Amino acid sequence: MEVDEEELSKRLLEIEYIRRELENYINALNALQMTQESLSRSLVGLSAIKNKSEILIPYSPDIFFSGILTDASSALVNIGSNIFKKLPFAGLKTRLENDSTEIGNNIAQIAQIIQKLQEEGSRLEHEANDLYSHYGTGVR
Repeated sequence: MEVDEEELSKRLLEIEYIRRELENYINALNALQMTQESLSRSLVGLSAIKNKSEILIPYSPDIFFSGILTDASSALVNIGSNIFKKLPFAGLKTRLENDSTEIGNNIAQIAQIIQKLQEEGSRLEHEANDLYSHYGTGVR
């Protein structure tokens, strides 16, 4: 009976590990989906931008000023770690499209990992239930 108890304990630890991993991957998936939605909105918004467009200029997260865009030929883009690079309008659109595609690929990969973890978790839960029922009855 001791062997079944060890096996059951091992399965329960594995299930807990998979649950934590699933939670991490689901959080990452949600963050990527939000980023992809933001990129999509940016791409849609770019199509409406031209010189003399009225825009909101962010001053802080909660303060915006109304302004007129005088030069829509390029934009400053955060390329990471608050480092900005000037990109021409066409380059900006291409970058957003490429980023959106890359994020879409990452979303697909994470979705596959989540599915495999769910399948593995179900398999382990089934094994743990079998071990528990055998352990409780003393049957091997």
